[in-house]
Order: sequence, then C-alpha cells, then structure tokens
Amino acid sequence: MASIDDEPRLLAILSISFFLSCIFVSSTGLVAALDDSALLASEGKALLESGWWSDYSNLTSHRCNWTGIVCDRAGSITEISPPPEFLQVGDKFAKMNFSCFSNLARLHLPNHELSGSIPPQISILPQLRYLNLSSNYLEGELPSSLGNLSRLVELDFSSNNFINSIPPELGNLKNLVTLSLSHNAFSGPIPSALCHLDNLTHLHMDYNRLEGALPREIGNMKNLEIVDVSYNALYGPIPRTLGRLAKLRSLIIRDVRISGTIPLEIGNLTNLEDLDLSFNIILGTIISQAVFP
Repeated sequence: MASIDDEPRLLAILSISFFLSCIFVSSTGLVAALDDSALLASEGKALLESGWWSDYSNLTSHRCNWTGIVCDRAGSITEISPPPEFLQVGDKFAKMNFSCFSNLARLHLPNHELSGSIPPQISILPQLRYLNLSSNYLEGELPSSLGNLSRLVELDFSSNNFINSIPPELGNLKNLVTLSLSHNAFSGPIPSALCHLDNLTHLHMDYNRLEGALPREIGNMKNLEIVDVSYNALYGPIPRTLGRLAKLRSLIIRDVRISGTIPLEIGNLTNLEDLDLSFNIILGTIISQAVFP
C-alpha cells in the first residue's frame, strides 16, 4: 500500500499518463481528420479532371450540389448518376479516376454513349452496391476482377457490345439480386459458378451467343423469380432441376436449340405465370395436369 509521501509522485505519474493519452487521442483524431480531408480533396480532383461537369469545373467545393452527385454527411460521394439529358459522358468515361471514390455505393450511367472497355478501377470500389452501365457502346471482355465487388446487389451491363465468355468470378457476388447481361455478344457456356448466387432473383441473359446446356446447378438458386436465356445457341434438354425453383414466376427459353421433352418437374412451379419454350425442338406430349396444375 502506497504511503502518504508517495501520493504526490502517483498523482504526477497519473497526470503525465492522462496528458499523454490526451495527446494520443488528439493526434489520432487529427490524423483521421487529415485522412478525411485528403479523401474529399481527391474526390474533387477526380471530378475536375474527368471533364464530365465542365460547367462546374471551378466549383468542386460545392460538388455535393451538382446534378447526379449524392454525398454522405461528411461530404464524401456515395452516388454518381447524372441523367443523360443533363450531360453525356461519352468518350470521357475513361477519364474518371474511380479509385478515388472509396465510399461510392451507386454508379448509374445508362444511355450515356459510353465507349471503350470497363475501367479497371471500378473493380476496387469497396462499397459499390449498384452498378448500371446498360444501353451504351462498351466493348471487350468483362474483367474477372468484377468478382471482387462483394457488396454488389445489382449488376446491369445489358445492351452493350461485350464479347467472349462470362467470367465465372461473377459467382463470387453472393449479395447479387439482379444480373442483367442481355443484348451483348457473350459466347461460350453459362458458367456453373453463377449458380452459387443464392440471393439472385432476376437473371437476364437473352440475345447473346451463349452455347451449351443450361447448367443443372441452376436448381440450387432457390430465390430465382425471373429467368430469360432466350435467343442464344443453347442446346440439350431442359434441366429437371428447374422444378426446384418454387419462387419462379417467369421462365423464358425461347428460340434456342433445346430439345427433348418438357420435364414433369416443371409442374412443381406453382407460382409460374409466364412460360415460353417456343421455337425449339420439343418432343413428346404435354400432360396438362402435370405441367400446369
């Protein structure tokens, strides 16, 4: 037990410790403030150098009020969605340094006459949840690094000029609800890895050049409500596993090259409202009470 004579020494030690802790807390807060300031400055610089908002180029301090820009309370940009009637991004798409937007959650740029390939920086946006680049002139292959966007809920690349195979890494997007790749020039098989997307409800792959059979594993995607793979070069039988998709409301496999009979398991789809298997090589008879309960 400390004596009375030791009390001044203990008080001095405690005072010094408290003082040092205050310095540490203050310096930590200062570093955080500097980091936030640097982040906001880099976002403003990226907007300025992109040339997208040329009429606002000297007012980056007011960027949160720009059309198509949404910020959080700290002033960091969380959404970039300029309406195409307000500005056309066009060939300036690649001029944006997307790596500066660490808090970006929504990138919405349909109908902006975008050209070229997808900028690689988009694949490292840690907070991105909604990515819509539909109805543009983008081309080339989809980068496999898109599979790193683990928070992504919606991915829409429809109506572009993408080619070659669909990267199986998209199967890593476990939070994905909507996947729209229709109206492109994708080829090769549908990756079975996509069947790991347990939360997916909408799957659109129509109007491509996809080949091979529908993967049997599609029956594992229990939340699917809409599937459209029409106007491709698919072949083989209709998977019986489709009968497991109890939530399915629309199944469109029109004008591909599937063959064989309609599996009786389709009759398990009691929520089905739209079934289109036309312009295929369907054989046998339809047992109405089994297929349409």
